[in-house]
Amino acid sequence: MPDQVEFATKPQIAITQLREARQSGAPNAVVLADAGYGNDAAFRANVGELGLQYAVGIQSSTRVWPPGLAPLPAVPSTGKVGRPRSLQGRVPGHDQVAVKDLALALDPSCYNTVSWREGTRAALSSRFAALRVRTSHRDNWRPAPRDEEWLLIEWPIGEIEPTKYWLSTLPEETVEQYLVHVAKMRWRIERDYQDLKQEFGLGHFEGRGWRGWRGFHHHASLCIAAYGFLVAQRLSQGSKKSSKVRSVPALPADYIPRGSSAHAATRI
Repeated sequence: MPDQVEFATKPQIAITQLREARQSGAPNAVVLADAGYGNDAAFRANVGELGLQYAVGIQSSTRVWPPGLAPLPAVPSTGKVGRPRSLQGRVPGHDQVAVKDLALALDPSCYNTVSWREGTRAALSSRFAALRVRTSHRDNWRPAPRDEEWLLIEWPIGEIEPTKYWLSTLPEETVEQYLVHVAKMRWRIERDYQDLKQEFGLGHFEGRGWRGWRGFHHHASLCIAAYGFLVAQRLSQGSKKSSKVRSVPALPADYIPRGSSAHAATRI
C-alpha cells in the first residue's frame, strides 16, 4: 500500500462499522466494549452521536467528576477588549478524581450484591456500586459540562480493591441489577469469538498480502454465517437454561438460495 495511507485505529474502525450497520437498518442496541475501546473518549462520543447507548469498560485511572460536582462555569471577562470567555474553569480544590480513588472512598453500604446470570454450577454474583458521574476528558476546553452517565464499579468479596469499572449511558432510572446484567453481557462476545476460532475454524486461515486479506474476509463471513445458523437452531429447539422455543426469522421475499437455478451456469 502507499506510504501516505493512514491506518485507522480499532475504535475508529468500530465506529465506521457501527455507522454502516445503522445505515443498513440494524436495530438499536447497547454497544458493549472492553477498556481498549471504552477508554477512548472520542469513541464514546461517536457512539452517542450515532444515537446509541453504551456500557464500556474503563481503566481504574480514568478520571471523572464525583457525584454532584461539575466543571466551573466560565469566568466573566473583566476587560472591554476581545471576546468573552466561554470555556469552563478550574480552581484548586475543585478537581476530578480517578475512578479507583472514588471507589475506595465510597461507604461500604454503597456496594450491593447483585446476581447477573446462571453459571455452570450456581448463579454468578458479586458486589457492585453504581453512581452518576460526569467524565472529565479535556472538559476545560468545552463550553458546557458533559451529561451525567453511570459509573459501575465491581468489588468482589475477598478482593483488596475494586477489579472492574464501566461507563454507561443507560437511562438514569435504570436499576442496578439491569445495569450489571448489560455490562456483563460482554462475556457472550468473548464466548462467540472463542467458538468461532475453535469450533468453526476462524483462526485456521493462512494468507499473505492483499489477496490474502480478501480471502480472509470471505473465510470469516462463512464462519460467522455458519455460527449464526447454529445459534438459530439452538434457539428454535430450546436449551437447558431456557425451554422456551423461539421463532426463526423469516427469509426476505427476494432471497435466492446459493446454487439455485437462478444462479446456475449457462450450459451448451
